[in-house]
Amino acid sequence: MLELRAFFSPASEQHALQAAARGGGSMQAGFGTRRGNAAETWRRKVARRLIAAEEKLCLRLSRELHDDLGQMLASVALELHTIRMESQDMDQRLTRAAMLVDQLSAKVHDAAWSLRPADLDHAGLRASVEDLATMLCSQLDIPCDMDLAALSYILIPESALTVYRVAQEALTNIGKHARPSRVSVTAHVHDHRLRLTIEDDGLGFDGHVAPGSHHLGLAGVRERLASIGGELSIETAKGKGTTIYADVPLMD
Repeated sequence: MLELRAFFSPASEQHALQAAARGGGSMQAGFGTRRGNAAETWRRKVARRLIAAEEKLCLRLSRELHDDLGQMLASVALELHTIRMESQDMDQRLTRAAMLVDQLSAKVHDAAWSLRPADLDHAGLRASVEDLATMLCSQLDIPCDMDLAALSYILIPESALTVYRVAQEALTNIGKHARPSRVSVTAHVHDHRLRLTIEDDGLGFDGHVAPGSHHLGLAGVRERLASIGGELSIETAKGKGTTIYADVPLMD
């Protein structure tokens, strides 16, 4: 058996050992990178499945609220109206009951719409986001700047729904917490990616502090975006308003 050590000087042996160590380190790093990539791919796949299951549940609840409970409330309202017309003595109480039913019907409609807006399936992403922004600014009685033509680009349904959820969460937070005097909602395309930008000049918050419970929804949409290869970034400071950027890849 050959003694391989005799073919190497001490110096050359040291160089060989160092080279082997570097090679082994490179292989180990390569394996680590592949494991990391595989784990990230698996994590995204699981996140997408969970989100799909959540949206499926939302769709079912939305339909049940609209089709079942909504129809029952409409029937009750009709019965109350009929009784009120036939019984003048109970007119005031029945009028009040009918008003409560109408208010409940409106709340059921809003809940069903927030779970799964019909506009998103029929009118498309652009019209749906425009409706969200218009509704918010109308409620707050403030101006709203919109430039959302880029939302007419064709996105896969999963991406379109994710962008809608980002807009929904951001605008809901503005309505609840920001107290702005104006809101801007714009979209544009750059480098084969769609960017949705939602900006307000309201209270803002400390971006270096862990977000409060009313900002936890943004963590959820950040995860949604990550699952489709997108990103969420936030620029904010106390008293300086908030700007939210959501980037998603376009279809090839």
